[in-house]
Amino acid sequence: MTSQQPYLTRVIISTIAIIAIVASAWMIWQIRSILLLLAVGILFAAIIEPLVFRLRRAGLGRGQSILLVYFVLFTILGVALYYLVPQIVQQVTSFDDAVPEIFDNLRQQALHNENSLVRTSGFRVLMRIEQAYNNIRNSPELGRDQAFSLVNTIFGFTLSAISMLIVTFYWMVEKATIKRVILGLFPFSRRARAHAIWDEIEYRIGGWTRGQLFLMLTIGTISGVIYYLIDLRFWLALAIFAGLTEAIPFIGPIIGGATAALVALADSPEKAVMVIIAAFLVQQLEGAFLVPRIMKNAVGMTPLTVILAVLIGSTLGGPAGALIAIPIGAAGQVFVGNLLRSRDDFISSELRTLDVEPLSAKQFDSPFVPPDQPRLVPGAQQSHVSSHHEVSP
Repeated sequence: MTSQQPYLTRVIISTIAIIAIVASAWMIWQIRSILLLLAVGILFAAIIEPLVFRLRRAGLGRGQSILLVYFVLFTILGVALYYLVPQIVQQVTSFDDAVPEIFDNLRQQALHNENSLVRTSGFRVLMRIEQAYNNIRNSPELGRDQAFSLVNTIFGFTLSAISMLIVTFYWMVEKATIKRVILGLFPFSRRARAHAIWDEIEYRIGGWTRGQLFLMLTIGTISGVIYYLIDLRFWLALAIFAGLTEAIPFIGPIIGGATAALVALADSPEKAVMVIIAAFLVQQLEGAFLVPRIMKNAVGMTPLTVILAVLIGSTLGGPAGALIAIPIGAAGQVFVGNLLRSRDDFISSELRTLDVEPLSAKQFDSPFVPPDQPRLVPGAQQSHVSSHHEVSP
């Protein structure tokens, strides 16, 4: 009976540990929306942290600095919406009225094309797209349940936005205390390393997010100027769409440029070619000049890592999850990189502490011994090595 006591104890402890892990996973899954809101709030805090820091250096308190940043951002957003919303609504209305004409022009160009594949496949694709558009446009009016669901969605989004701002405010106000408590959980010998990893993750995520937003604004502005100069219809809406799709990894710029080219093709093939060339030049400018300078503080992630992060984030949290998937993946990459650097530093320090004398070519009886040094015969090599390690009295 005594011999079974340790075995029963291990079984009970293992069972309790498994139950605790399952219960923790279940609890995390139940509060995933709250955790997602917390992650978005921390991400927004990383975006505005430099502005808050500059205001604090000017003499303002942390809370006052955060509120002032909120006020400036909402003022800029309100002014932009005041001037842009009427033009966007006008262009969207004009686009809705011009859709039948656009489809008719595209069908005519497809039918008169010399390529048989374009005539058949292109015409069929256009018919399907037009049919899908007409089904959406001619769908019955919203009923009471659909209207209630729409209002509920808008209310929930507004409440989430307000909650995110509140989370950001209190996170930034209490961050020093939270950071001190979390770092206190680490052993004193590893606390400096944990502090450095925390700071690097915060710095990299903030740099990536600010760079991505500025890149979206830059691409949208450049696209708008080009579309306006070539007299492309709905240039403002297409420029905003190009800026928004810039946030989608890899395929976003293709979607934005293809949409503008399709609208231009309804006017003339020449204008579509101009849009395609402009989109190509913008992408070259982005890859050669904008990204290396704007995203210099970002964490480089492999394409496979980015795709997997976006897919996992969108599956778990929808669009908001996909939005923060790349920064979270970047944080994980910083953490793994620090662990690998720590391992390499440890190996290097261990090698430096070893008292190893490298063997020379003479000790190997190498044929490449310099002429001025006599070669050692195999019989004399052992005596030379042993005498080399003798300690003179």
